[in-house]
Amino acid sequence: MNSSYLLINGIRIHYLRWGNHQDGAPIVFHHGLASNARIWELTAPLLAEMGYVLYAIDARGHGLSDKPDEGYDIETITSDLAAFINTCNLEHPLLVGHSWGAYILLNYAARFAAGAYSPGGVVLVDGGTSQLSDALPNWEDARRLLTPPPLAGMPLNEFLSRLRQWSSHWNPSDQAISIMLANFEISEEDRIYPRLKLERHMQIVRSIWDFPTFEYFPKVRCPALVIPARPPQPMAATDQDYLAAKERGVAQAQAVMRNLTVQWMDDTIHDIPLQRPHELAKAIADFATRLGV
Repeated sequence: MNSSYLLINGIRIHYLRWGNHQDGAPIVFHHGLASNARIWELTAPLLAEMGYVLYAIDARGHGLSDKPDEGYDIETITSDLAAFINTCNLEHPLLVGHSWGAYILLNYAARFAAGAYSPGGVVLVDGGTSQLSDALPNWEDARRLLTPPPLAGMPLNEFLSRLRQWSSHWNPSDQAISIMLANFEISEEDRIYPRLKLERHMQIVRSIWDFPTFEYFPKVRCPALVIPARPPQPMAATDQDYLAAKERGVAQAQAVMRNLTVQWMDDTIHDIPLQRPHELAKAIADFATRLGV
């Protein structure tokens, strides 16, 4: 794995790269909200062993990329992705997006449906299927429910204890915990501070809420693979509502997208790249093989 930076739209974008095969088909990963490029660290090496060349970016405001005051809307983030693909000269890449990253890919596939840098295919990993304003029609309700907990300044040991409680049903590895900790800066006093500031986090949430997901489904001309997670039972009422909205969105996509494959992952949390990296890598590789890339 190599770590590098590119100057994209006036800011430094950090990215990771796997694979040394010059002729390998390019795959570009986009992480979710308040995440970072390392979330693909368990999946990408498996694909690199199969001969693919893989890139994972830290979106602006995330990870090790620059954190400007502006540009935390879907259109600007999509432009960052397009500039990265253009700068790296990645023709017809296979794009893989998790959560919020899947919405970025929907927008990219619609905006760049033709030309050398149009996607060869898109993989939407537990994201890009729900229309947030459909599930939560009132923005104030959405804002209240989706504002993250106040983590800034929390002692590292307390956060790790909470993290293990939240993840008790799948027992994350030390590497998975290290990847999740990369979402934070850790002070000399062993306190955590999110790399994505709260104000910018909520700007992105609002951008997702405003995004008309269902209108974008028929605009995707390339083949698409949707990999939604179905959480283990028993589920809390809020998780059941979220799953129902996801199922409605998947059904909507199936009704209008011309070249769509849906592959549910049962008993799986939202962070599929961390819990099911081998299954995810196989699903991506099988999809790429069907596309002939």
